[in-house]
Amino acid sequence: MQAMPQATPQARLSSSMGKRNSQELTDKRTRVYRTYARNIVESKWCTALMMVLTIYALTADDIRLLSFRKAHDDYFNMMTIICLVVFTIEIILCILGKDDYFMSFFFSLDVISTASLVLDLTWVNDSLQGDEDDVNNLRGSRTAKIGARASRIVRVLRLVRILKLYKAFLEANAAKKRKARGVDPGDEDNWDDIHVNFKQGQRRESRVGKKLSDLTTRRVICLVLVMMLTHRVLRLDPSLQFPTSATFGADVVHEAFVRLERNSSDETLRQRYERLMLQYIYYHSWFTGRAEECPVPEEACSRVYDSHLFWVGLMSADEDLLQEKTKLARLSDTSVQALEEKIKAVQAEPTGSWLYNLGSMPASVQTLLGLRWSTRCVSTQSEYQRLGVSLLEEDIPGVGENAARCPDDLRRSERKLYAPRLNIKQAEFESWHFVFYFDTRPFTQDEAIFSLLITLFVCISLCGASVLFSNDANRLVLHPVENMIAKVETIRDNPLMAMKVADEEFKLEEIKKAKARVVERKNSRVKMMRASLLGWKSPNAPAEIMETVILEKTIIKLGSLLGLGFGQAGAKIIEHNMHGADSAAINAMVEGARVECIIGCVRIRDFSTATEVLQAHVMTFVNQIAEIVHGVVDEFHGYSSRNNGDTFLTIWRTSDLAEGNPAKLADMSMLACVRILAAIHRSPVLATYRGHPGLQQRMGKSCRVNVSSGLHYGWAIEGAVGTEFKIDPSYLSPNVSIAESVERATHIYGVCVLIAESVVRMCTEDMASKCRLIDRVNMTGSVEPMELYVIDLDHYALTVEPPPLQINWTSRQRFRVRQHLEAEKSVKLRENVHIFKYFDQDPDIATMQFRYTQEFIHVFKMGYQNYSQGEWEIAQRLLTRTKKMLGVEDGPSAALLRYMAKPYDFKAPDGWQGIRELGQSLLFNSR
Repeated sequence: MQAMPQATPQARLSSSMGKRNSQELTDKRTRVYRTYARNIVESKWCTALMMVLTIYALTADDIRLLSFRKAHDDYFNMMTIICLVVFTIEIILCILGKDDYFMSFFFSLDVISTASLVLDLTWVNDSLQGDEDDVNNLRGSRTAKIGARASRIVRVLRLVRILKLYKAFLEANAAKKRKARGVDPGDEDNWDDIHVNFKQGQRRESRVGKKLSDLTTRRVICLVLVMMLTHRVLRLDPSLQFPTSATFGADVVHEAFVRLERNSSDETLRQRYERLMLQYIYYHSWFTGRAEECPVPEEACSRVYDSHLFWVGLMSADEDLLQEKTKLARLSDTSVQALEEKIKAVQAEPTGSWLYNLGSMPASVQTLLGLRWSTRCVSTQSEYQRLGVSLLEEDIPGVGENAARCPDDLRRSERKLYAPRLNIKQAEFESWHFVFYFDTRPFTQDEAIFSLLITLFVCISLCGASVLFSNDANRLVLHPVENMIAKVETIRDNPLMAMKVADEEFKLEEIKKAKARVVERKNSRVKMMRASLLGWKSPNAPAEIMETVILEKTIIKLGSLLGLGFGQAGAKIIEHNMHGADSAAINAMVEGARVECIIGCVRIRDFSTATEVLQAHVMTFVNQIAEIVHGVVDEFHGYSSRNNGDTFLTIWRTSDLAEGNPAKLADMSMLACVRILAAIHRSPVLATYRGHPGLQQRMGKSCRVNVSSGLHYGWAIEGAVGTEFKIDPSYLSPNVSIAESVERATHIYGVCVLIAESVVRMCTEDMASKCRLIDRVNMTGSVEPMELYVIDLDHYALTVEPPPLQINWTSRQRFRVRQHLEAEKSVKLRENVHIFKYFDQDPDIATMQFRYTQEFIHVFKMGYQNYSQGEWEIAQRLLTRTKKMLGVEDGPSAALLRYMAKPYDFKAPDGWQGIRELGQSLLFNSR
């Protein structure tokens, strides 16, 4: 037997890849279909259409009964079928587009409410109310009972459609809640000038809130439906409590006719039958019932009832029998006229002589009553035929368009059938019997009006009950929880926004306090009157702080502390761990990220001496300097990353910035270094250290607090350094070491601010013109030689600012200052704002640069040019001149002279390229 060849690994791999690609394509198509379905269902046009159709479905049947005739029912049936189809399509789209919709509570409600539309179809409604001509049900009055009960059930089930309207209301309300809510300032304090540059994400409904709201909605809906169903279904029809005049009269007429039938030649029996039949017809007169008032005022008539007789005849399945019976049952014109004359005579008598007034019939109706009963009406629901006379054979002038030749010309709900039930055998009843049809359109119209009112009431009850039930939970629990979630998400997305979140919360607190003070002042007069009249004062009990408020404030404080502690370098660590909401585990060792940035290094001069002298007070000393450094760096959109004793590492991130912004950021980093130097030497707090005895002893009488700065541009790895026991967010890179080396080179060149070539090339031309090229060096860590630039500053020319006023800094004052500084900070990023203008307009910078003249700059450039070209003897002469040209020693000139003097004796070495070696040993020895 030959073995089947086995598939090669390449074939199996190809088959596996094909199945995977097919599955991915199927999943992609499914996602596309879901997205399309969800977008359609959630679109505003679809929502508006569903709202309109739902309102139509709620009110159309009542409006149909109230304002339209049976001939228009087909149009309403067409609209009902359209609503049924549209609602079914909506359910299918929701199943496709919403993951949690199928078999959910609202899915069940939508299915029930959509299915209830079938009950509005007229043929379905009529079939539920039973066969009107079924002699078995009619004989036992079961038709009336079944019809009344079915009508009540249909009315109640129709209210289920309110749930679709209520569902749309809930979704619209939820969307409105997700929008940010503005808060108006109090009357006492004007907060319009305080703007927190912070946009908190829209507060979305929490899972807890969604679940609680859903459960509350379910209970409210079930409660209302159970109440309506129980009240309407289990209630007996009052009309079935006692026999009515229509039922009793039908029995009386039938009995009289039976006696006449036994002796048809007896004129007395005929007169008795015709009298009773006419009394029945006139007692339930349709025309008197539709009159504006009873014929005799202050007397009762058929107008006080909402149903009136409009068709009289007999019913039978035997055509010959029906013809025979109707021939005998017809009324004579003489009897009709006799009754009319009697009615007119009664109406002419004084008021109050009769308890009930019959009223006259129109002349055309009188004629019909005296003719043979010839109106044939075939039943649409059974084999029986009807033969009789219609009082509404044609429209009567003055009473509107109400013609109904046959009972079927009116809706099933607009007519009511009465037939004899007493003293008649079952076989005789099935063979033939009288039928009296009453027009109940006034009652049906009134019922439609009340049904519309009930629909409106249930809508209001559902919405109101849901709001009342959930209001306390929302106010005390859900809204605070959603606020906390919004703040946590803001901190998670950008941990450095925590301080702005705190400022926004503080602003809201102050506004709330201001409003409370205004209300308290308004109520103070009432309290004073109550105290004077009653002789006692109500104690001002302190308001209890809710646990949710405490938790919310704690989250804000923890977020602010995290932002302060981790800084920009640790933002990724916070963001990474806070996104992992499925576990409480902490992963502090997050992989670092490469960023492009300007790296600044600010160092406190003579820090070791200050530490030895100040000892325990050195922390205060460092914090006073840090307040200036951090404040200036933040003002110019930088970040303070690491404080290591005497060194401050500052960062200006240029990654992900728009074109043109890196140059502006380079300008701001250079200006920040200059501003730090000026602020250090102008500070009255730091000026007090100039008179410290210990510092004067170690550093001389002219000692002062001083800092030096170095700037370099390059990449760095942003992340955490350490272990699971302790981490320090920081920046690691050779470029960080180069920035530190640039700062150390300030000691060699006798300057306070030294800038690498990489930063000068990045900045704008206007800012680059403020810098002076002083050397080109090979520095440890740098692949290529770099030029070093200095911003000429004489900090000794600055005077100390006068001591500030003693201000008792409150939280409110600190908040206002922070917002003022934040507003000034945001202005610097505008396109029409140029940083070099800040440099030119700063009076402290102008004072520090006053000593450096154009002549000095020109001579130094010539000296440096000869130095770089190897003409050291000429360079010696020019740089010796610039060294003393300012009245004080120029540090860069002296540094270049020292380098050329020893060991080269002002003769350029062989192979000189204008590049100086600046190794680590030289940098550390210079200090």
